[in-house]
Amino acid sequence: MAKTQRIRDPLHDLIEFGIDDFDQFLWKLINTPEFQRLRRVKQLGFSELVYPGATHSRFSHSIGVFHTARQLISLISNRIEKFDRDAAEVALTAALVHDLGHGPFSHAFEEATKLLNKDISEREGKKAEKLKKHEIWTSEIILGDTAISQLIRDEKGEDFQKRVSNMLLADTPADIYSAVVSSQFDADRLDYVRRDRLMTGAKHGGFDYSWILANLQVAPIPLAIDDEAYSTVDSLVLGPKAFQAAESYVLGLFHLYFTVYYHKATRSAEKILSAVLRRLGNLIASGDAEKSGLGKSNPLISFIEGRALQSYVNLDDFLVWGSLTAMQDSEDIELSTLSRRLLRRDLYKAVDITNHFEGRGENSGTAHFRAALSEAKKNGDFDETEIFEDQPSRNPYKRRGHGSPEALSKIYIKMTDEGRPEDLRDCSDVVKALEEKTVFRVYVRDAAARKKIEDIIKKVEK
Repeated sequence: MAKTQRIRDPLHDLIEFGIDDFDQFLWKLINTPEFQRLRRVKQLGFSELVYPGATHSRFSHSIGVFHTARQLISLISNRIEKFDRDAAEVALTAALVHDLGHGPFSHAFEEATKLLNKDISEREGKKAEKLKKHEIWTSEIILGDTAISQLIRDEKGEDFQKRVSNMLLADTPADIYSAVVSSQFDADRLDYVRRDRLMTGAKHGGFDYSWILANLQVAPIPLAIDDEAYSTVDSLVLGPKAFQAAESYVLGLFHLYFTVYYHKATRSAEKILSAVLRRLGNLIASGDAEKSGLGKSNPLISFIEGRALQSYVNLDDFLVWGSLTAMQDSEDIELSTLSRRLLRRDLYKAVDITNHFEGRGENSGTAHFRAALSEAKKNGDFDETEIFEDQPSRNPYKRRGHGSPEALSKIYIKMTDEGRPEDLRDCSDVVKALEEKTVFRVYVRDAAARKKIEDIIKKVEK
């Protein structure tokens, strides 16, 4: 007999799954092996090395995204004349399973996989395979030979299954339901901005979610090509009283990227992990996998060798940490040293090149430094793991063409109760003034590496 299921969440408090068929279906999804794996993948990867409280998982985030999406869908159902319950169920399912494809340490592992693909293609003398981002892995898990795929197909049908996959793969939202799942104002961002701020203890990133929710409306917005409107589509729109809250949301998300997600220590750890996996890949390619200290059946080795779906879903943060423990005793000195440094939080130190030159009013200094560094690397002045380069970048608000097919990706607001919905950037001087921010850093292994970087800086400054 069906019964109500409850999850106690630190951000949302009680999240309930009722006794109706759809809620029970979602509860079954949560209990599949592929979804339970997300308990073992941390939401913020290595951020706990900086913020000890940031140990929350992709599992809790995914549940939170579903809960937020359900709040938005409920609002839509009360404000739209022709509510499409089937489309809403597709969106709610997509919101719940949207992160299934994240690998261990999430974006860090994705970047490492990209470098592995590059190494493999160079060894084999062929064009590199297209990188599988986590969205692609999510789609393969939903459609492939997995327990969660079978459950969706059995309970909801193959068409429903494909629609969930397509919604998660789409570059831009097609309607108000898919905008809830992926846009600049979606359930994903509305959960992780608040959750990550809570769990890290960071004071940046705050915004009034309750006030935003209370002031959300549904209104038609124009769709146009070359500024010529051809139709309208319903969209979530903020009322005029939520203007400051909307600005805070955009600013909060932007600030979190450079204080939390792009923190220099976190990025240093990510670079070391990439180097570990690349070195492991090189050992496997040369037939020396046994020197790694890992057994042949280790899922990391299986994944690097074949990059198949089943080996991918066997990977999680715990597996990687356990593998690092084994690899610190590797016969390969480079692999052993890098693994030990991660385990002991003996991270490479950051030299912020952008900040160095901008602080002196030299706008072109970073570009000149990068050119000089590239030349030094070509001359063999650095070994493969002596330094790591890093260039994180964030666009605080993606500007879309007026009335374009990407219109649903924007944040809309009414400046008066009877006014028409407008792009937030057109109304807010604060958002309009925001520009993409990029920083360039170099992480150095030791004092000798730092000295080489400082010598290049001095050379550029002459």
